[in-house]
Amino acid sequence: MDPLEFKPILPSSREEVTSFTLQSHSRICDLAFANLYGWAVKYETCYAIADDTLFIRFTSPARSHPAYLIPIMRGGGCVDASLDRLKAEAERGDYPLVIMGITPLCREHLESVLPGAFTFLEDEGNADYIYLRERLVSLSGKSLQSKRNHVNKFEKLYPNYSYEPMTKANSAECLAVEQEWLRQHGTEEGEDKEQEVIQRLFDHFDELGLSGGILRVDGRVVAFTLGSPINETTFGVHIEKADRDYEGSYTMINKLFASTIPEQYVYVNREEDLGLEGLRKAKLSYKPETILQKIAAVLRHDPDKEN
Repeated sequence: MDPLEFKPILPSSREEVTSFTLQSHSRICDLAFANLYGWAVKYETCYAIADDTLFIRFTSPARSHPAYLIPIMRGGGCVDASLDRLKAEAERGDYPLVIMGITPLCREHLESVLPGAFTFLEDEGNADYIYLRERLVSLSGKSLQSKRNHVNKFEKLYPNYSYEPMTKANSAECLAVEQEWLRQHGTEEGEDKEQEVIQRLFDHFDELGLSGGILRVDGRVVAFTLGSPINETTFGVHIEKADRDYEGSYTMINKLFASTIPEQYVYVNREEDLGLEGLRKAKLSYKPETILQKIAAVLRHDPDKEN
């Protein structure tokens, strides 16, 4: 079996990669092209196409060898045949095969076709929070009353607020605002790299198919957000920043941006909580439709070689 020919994720790769991902049934945030390109600066993400299947490889600070996202067949088929290719890649490199981004349904499939072959590792911090787009816009129902209160209070406190679509031209202003905020409050672990990711996204805003929004009060940027499609029914929100000194700014930018997402996207993936208690509490407060577990699978033996 010939080795897979991996190449870097570049803005120019978008059409080729999304011809697989947008047709996929998978709603994981990792498959948004903007995420693949943006975070390649940290994970050295690259891709290969063979047998009408998309393979994505990356590195992680947690491992000394490459890992892979679950392969995506064009049209959303099963991954059975592609597993042989990944096993061959790992054998050539003499490292264990690790596949990431496996949803519970995919896990069931893997266990049915290769029973006992994988050790599955779960991490609650890696789960994606997925919401109904319409509910993020309407904030309807008793469970979201507090969110409606936040919006009403923001409108009362800051009557001179305005909202505008993000463009490559005004995105630079957003980056400057965040850099100033970090200068004043200090940089937490991982935020330096996030700054580089955001810069990459802004530099190629149109090429990556991004859209976003900016919230201003008296002309000053107090919140911004940006995202892009994951598949044909799910839209991903990749970055959301707000100045907490402006009460309700997070709730307001969330609602206003959700109202601009095309109606074809029934679901909005607001990504992981990274195991951070405050972030988990905030994501739960919007009452997700689904908390989608993303599981890692480690091939512990080759069932084909068993006696």
